[in-house]
Amino acid sequence: MALFVPRSILRVRFTVMLLLAAPLCACNPIDQRTFDAQAGRPPKTAAPPLPTPAPEKPAFLQIAGGTPEQDYGPAVEKATKLALSRKTNILFIVQGMAPMQKTPEAEAQSLQHLTQTLVNPVASHILAAGARPIQLEMRVGSNPTLQSDMVRIYVR
Repeated sequence: MALFVPRSILRVRFTVMLLLAAPLCACNPIDQRTFDAQAGRPPKTAAPPLPTPAPEKPAFLQIAGGTPEQDYGPAVEKATKLALSRKTNILFIVQGMAPMQKTPEAEAQSLQHLTQTLVNPVASHILAAGARPIQLEMRVGSNPTLQSDMVRIYVR
């Protein structure tokens, strides 16, 4: 026995089902974004601000390359004696700086020349003024902003 349903009732049922289902089609499915709008998005990391470089500590003495040794020698010895009279365990940091060169070989040669002609004589004047060898630290390096050799003496 087959059940016969008139077409008009089927149309009414179909229309009612469409009317009931239509609002459901416009709904968003429940997922993580229902509770957290940022879910699923890549995290945005806040880049920390770049640290500002500390202002360069002024040098105790500064000697430009090409200065004759008889000009800077007595001044270095006098300043060394003054510093030692104020603090007996002072550390003298002699830092030689040369302009940057185009090749590593040229830079090594430039730094070697700076050490022989300027850094070592300055260090010998510091030692002649009464500083002990343990109170002397020597460094050499290159700096792209320099135009000529120089030695800076820092104290700590």
